Amino acid sequence: MTTGTVGPVDPSPAEGRADGVDGSSVPAAAAASVLLSAERAHLTTVAVPVGRVRLRKVVVSREETITVTVRREELQVVHEDLLPGETPSAGTPATPLVFVLHEERPVVGHVVVPVERVHVTVDRIVDDVDVATTLRHERVDVTREPATRPPD
Repeated sequence: MTTGTVGPVDPSPAEGRADGVDGSSVPAAAAASVLLSAERAHLTTVAVPVGRVRLRKVVVSREETITVTVRREELQVVHEDLLPGETPSAGTPATPLVFVLHEERPVVGHVVVPVERVHVTVDRIVDDVDVATTLRHERVDVTREPATRPPD
């Protein structure tokens, strides 16, 4: 196939004018060409935002029960009967006796300690995607008409 554009045809003097003013037509040896075009798919990619992710720490509370052993002091009073003939060693003191009793009570304190490290990464996944598109192209339709003869 020859590409190009249709150019002017130089009529020969024997065949008359090419514009058909005198009734003649384009010479039989003349050639013409048509330039055809077609669409081609040109694909690119564009990064578009599809979502936003926020990473933040939140404090969550939970109840926890812990068993703790505690001690306490209690005063015991022991009564002993005196045996007959036994004499007590000392009398009652002039000042009262004072005992300080103790008990343990649980005290809850909180200490913040690191327990876990969390890493966040973004993975890029590569996929093959089929894209369908409609492409247009030009074609040449040739129509032949029979030559008409001038009436006799």
